[in-house]
Amino acid sequence: MARPLPMHPPAEPRLLPTWQKIAYGFGDVIIGIRMTAFQFYLLPFYTDVVVLAPWLAGLGKMFGLVWDGVNDPITGYLSDRTETRLGRRRPFLLAAALPMGLTFGLLWSPPAHLGPLAGFLYLFLAYVVLDTFFTLYATPYLALGAELSHDYHERTQISAARALFHVIGLFAGGVIPGAVLRRYADPATGYAIMGFGIGAFMTFVALLTAALTREVPPAHAARPALSWRAFRSGMTSTLQNRPFRIMIGTFTLILLGGGLHQTLVPYAFRYWLEMPEQVSAVIGVYLTASVLSLPIWTRLAGRLGKDQALKLCMLWATLALSALPFAFVPGMGKLRLGCFLVLAGLGNGGWAVLPVAITADIVDHDELSTAERREGAYFGIWTLVMKVSAGLASGVVGFALQLLGYVPNVTQSATTVLGIKLLYGPIPAAFMLAAFLVFRRFPLTRERHREVQAALAARRAS
Repeated sequence: MARPLPMHPPAEPRLLPTWQKIAYGFGDVIIGIRMTAFQFYLLPFYTDVVVLAPWLAGLGKMFGLVWDGVNDPITGYLSDRTETRLGRRRPFLLAAALPMGLTFGLLWSPPAHLGPLAGFLYLFLAYVVLDTFFTLYATPYLALGAELSHDYHERTQISAARALFHVIGLFAGGVIPGAVLRRYADPATGYAIMGFGIGAFMTFVALLTAALTREVPPAHAARPALSWRAFRSGMTSTLQNRPFRIMIGTFTLILLGGGLHQTLVPYAFRYWLEMPEQVSAVIGVYLTASVLSLPIWTRLAGRLGKDQALKLCMLWATLALSALPFAFVPGMGKLRLGCFLVLAGLGNGGWAVLPVAITADIVDHDELSTAERREGAYFGIWTLVMKVSAGLASGVVGFALQLLGYVPNVTQSATTVLGIKLLYGPIPAAFMLAAFLVFRRFPLTRERHREVQAALAARRAS
């Protein structure tokens, strides 16, 4: 990374109109909804309504990770090599829209009275099919965002627009299911209606995003032919990119910590804090604070650089999660709960803005080495890590609850409650601190990225 680069003043970037940033960002509502609906509701649904053993419910999601290890990178590779009059990415968004929404609904609608084996198989198969169509949407969608601008600061603005709708999606996926479930005496009916309702909305969002977002033509018109050797070579070179290895390692630790914490929310508020009716309000307050923090993190990224802002974000999360066992007590007042949630939520906006914006800069670093734009390859691995980390977190929680003696729908033992407290706060805090330590070695600073952009401009001008 320290070698001198040929310098050439980059061309003045053509900035995107605001409506285009909004049109693109709207598509991340889907990713946010899926994330919180899965983290907050999927495991409780299969443990407390379908009545699968926690370890079986966790295992069902974890087995889907094997398929994740294949479909995410392949989808990224295919979208990099696709050439149509609609572009490289948008055909995938259009093709995935309807089946993604339908299979999301089916995941929450298993047949009644399934036994343990049948319930496990239904969860596994429904998860794998939904995940396939979600990948066909999410990987090209994220890759498309990295192509919309080559300007360092505008990428942060695009990521902030995407982050705004991501947090709105997190809010919807965390609050709307609870609101729907409260309207139905039969939980199974409520979950089914919630699943198909959200699935229809996801289809609408995917179609609208694909229709309204412009796609920048690739800089290189000729694309190598599809081949297994080219796919394998591309994967290898992607993982040889040192800034990306550090970024993806950091992102994995962040997601594991966040996934453990989020999966435990319904269990913590029901069995430790004895406030199950507050879960929807907790999610709402926390995510509202996250939305309010987006301009703060965008400004900090412009002032300090994205890398320094992300380090600050990780330290904030470490402190907030470490304080949870002391800040929260059973039956606490709403004012105390709300104040802590606002403080913690203000640190959350950085997760939605910074990592994706940083990865878009890493793709420039890769272009300097390979002379190719391979956003799909990078965001194929990105979505793989995003889903594997969430699945691992749910699986770990499922096995941990089993080992702790968790029994659904009854008062838990002191040992089980202690385990829930540790998994809810201190253990996720350790993951966040580990992420900070890994990211301290990240070499692609704002100044270094200027050098990369100047070298790319020199190459294009020659």
